[in-house]
Amino acid sequence: MNIFAIICLFVAVTLLWFPRGWLRLGARLTAKPPRKINQGKVERDIHDNSVKPVAEAAKPRNWIDLTRGAIGAGTVVFTLQELLGSTESTGGVLYGSLGVLLVAVAIQMVRMEGRLSLFAPIFFLQGMTIGVIGPLVGLLSLAGTWAVSPMLPNSSAVLFVQGGLAVGLTFLLTDSDLVLPLVITGLTWLPVLTSALTRRRLSATFDKKQKVVPRP
Repeated sequence: MNIFAIICLFVAVTLLWFPRGWLRLGARLTAKPPRKINQGKVERDIHDNSVKPVAEAAKPRNWIDLTRGAIGAGTVVFTLQELLGSTESTGGVLYGSLGVLLVAVAIQMVRMEGRLSLFAPIFFLQGMTIGVIGPLVGLLSLAGTWAVSPMLPNSSAVLFVQGGLAVGLTFLLTDSDLVLPLVITGLTWLPVLTSALTRRRLSATFDKKQKVVPRP
């Protein structure tokens, strides 16, 4: 039994399953009411659901998501290959990786702060793409997604493009098996499908909810 691989797997699962909301100085046990802001001080279009690349890139938590997604997902696949055997137990590695990553995406996607809402873990999923498929395809799909993101209407479209680029670039640039890239693409599209089935808007940001009040 490879004890070191088991420890690495435990650390990787912890990184992946750590809820995004807990990155704010710790978790809240009770819902916090939304902050009130003065409408006269902040001008914004409440119907604009597009993802702002510059604004998202300025948030340190997004880069933490990217890093832990890449390290965690890559380590899970590698350690399962070490523990189960990369050739003799291909199915075990695939289903084990899928189970861990599926739970990870579900944890990062669902947000409970007063009420249930859905969050698009874009950076986290892009990190998983880098960790599982490799830096070449992962970084190219990341760059391509953010390059076209200003033209996309919402976070669902961003994730759809990201998943399509991941599997498309893998097919064009590598000779590797498409099974894991297809898994990553499916996981990337999972929030989009969940949003459509539940008819809940997929939030592009994990910022605390703000309640706009009129100027007194």
